[in-house]
Amino acid sequence: MDIRFFLAFLAPTLGFLVWFVKRLIDDERDERRRRKQQDSLVRALFAEIDFNTRDMERFLKRSPSEADLLKRFREDRALIPHITDARHTEIYRTRISEVHNIADGALHQTVNFYGLLEKIRVQIEGVQQASYLTLSPESRVKVIALIIESASDAAACGQELLGSLAHDHAALALVRFRFDETRSLVELAAQRVALEGKIEAFRRGWPSN
Repeated sequence: MDIRFFLAFLAPTLGFLVWFVKRLIDDERDERRRRKQQDSLVRALFAEIDFNTRDMERFLKRSPSEADLLKRFREDRALIPHITDARHTEIYRTRISEVHNIADGALHQTVNFYGLLEKIRVQIEGVQQASYLTLSPESRVKVIALIIESASDAAACGQELLGSLAHDHAALALVRFRFDETRSLVELAAQRVALEGKIEAFRRGWPSN
């Protein structure tokens, strides 16, 4: 075989092999980066959902009965229940376009959960309106009962959603924040700091364990 023919054949072949290997290396590096970013998003979203779910659970545990509410409204017609909207929606709100990539079968649950939080926000705003005081005690109780019902739905949805995310991303070993009622304020503050840390790390594009 003519050496010139062999070299003419070998050069483009080697060039193609070099390009192909480099492409494989680049693709693998991009895939590792994508997985790291996805894992960071999953952890941050899980922490955010856990915080909001815990907030709903605490609200339900501390809510008075309808009978107690009615009694207090009848005693004080100017009484407005103090209900705080303490939602955290930063991760979901800013990265909603990526949720379908990480939620797997939990996508519908995720959208429903944050929809319930928004519904509760609107309901709470209604209680803060001056027109709320014009309602009868019975009607005011019904308004609060609707908020409690929505909170119950959100808590149940959040619990199921957290289970789905933990199952779909088992390799991340996602677990709910452990809550100790004997140190409620300290624990809640620690969870808030942890969540804000995950949000900040996610903004910087760094993985957060």
